[in-house]
Amino acid sequence: MISRSKVTLKSIAADLGITHTSVSNAFNNPAKVSEKLRQKIMAYAKSVDYHGPNPAARSLRTGLYGAIGIIFNDQLSYAFSDPHDIAFLRGISSVCEQQGTNLVLIPLKNNTVDDFEPLGAMVDGFILNAPYSNNPTTKRALARELPTVVVDFDSSEHISVLTNDSSMMAEMTQHILSLGHRHIGIVTFPIKEGSYDLFSLDKAVDIDNYVVNQRISGCKQAISKTDIKMSSILIQETINSEDGGASAARQLLDLQPDITALICFSDRLAYGAMAECKLRGLKVPERISVTGFDDILPLEQYSSLPGLTTVRQDAYEKGVKAAQALLKKNEVQGQKINIEAQVIIRESSAQLIGVKS
Repeated sequence: MISRSKVTLKSIAADLGITHTSVSNAFNNPAKVSEKLRQKIMAYAKSVDYHGPNPAARSLRTGLYGAIGIIFNDQLSYAFSDPHDIAFLRGISSVCEQQGTNLVLIPLKNNTVDDFEPLGAMVDGFILNAPYSNNPTTKRALARELPTVVVDFDSSEHISVLTNDSSMMAEMTQHILSLGHRHIGIVTFPIKEGSYDLFSLDKAVDIDNYVVNQRISGCKQAISKTDIKMSSILIQETINSEDGGASAARQLLDLQPDITALICFSDRLAYGAMAECKLRGLKVPERISVTGFDDILPLEQYSSLPGLTTVRQDAYEKGVKAAQALLKKNEVQGQKINIEAQVIIRESSAQLIGVKS
């Protein structure tokens, strides 16, 4: 067997009687060679104990690392437990696999020492997923001036992949209003990192997350067309999880027992809110309607709850569009790629008893 130190892409090409470019593509850009040829090259490389070109050497030669960084707005464990983020990652991965590009996952939150610098990772560009704009990691990523695509984050300097959050939440709120509900509570994930406040819809607040800003704006748009006082509608921030949704619903219902509808900014929050309503003996939807956002399947312990009225958005498509935009390497300043969503009406929302349609 030839030792690895003596084997190169060129020597493999010579041994197999094919071009150096074909062998290089098999390792670095597999989409450019047939699967049959790639398997032949890989099988021979394995037989001579060759495991691919040195990444550092390739970087020096091409100026590229063959990897992109994915920045999440939470800890990495969340990205692997949240169905929306899992689907988003699958979309990115499907494109990267075709291009022979690797992924580096970078959290906005970490529990390491203060001088931890995740952005020292060797990547050719970034995808920022729903970041908080004032987070230091967000700022450092943008400051590196690498090709960058932002998702659920509006940027005048980068390609943005956006869902029509505001219009969808306006439509959802209008749906709740059309059912006769006037006593409404809203459950959201934090408007700023580490913020878990309670405030009313009329309050001017500093919102550091694009998604939350758009969804609150949609609620306001629908409510403004009624005589309902925005000061009467409370918004509770909480961690984006089922437990967070249950806790927020508990706080809102303790303060305003007459609430008949809870508008939640994610399905995970909504499933938790419904579970809390069930514990209180508040039937959904007979006594209280609950809505979500994302259209994800519930965890097993919540599968017996009523079908959730929600907004269906395609997280997988988000990932695909973001990766395609980044890997094309023809970033257009301020370009917006829109992912259309739709309201899905199910059993968790119904006409308020005693209200005529």
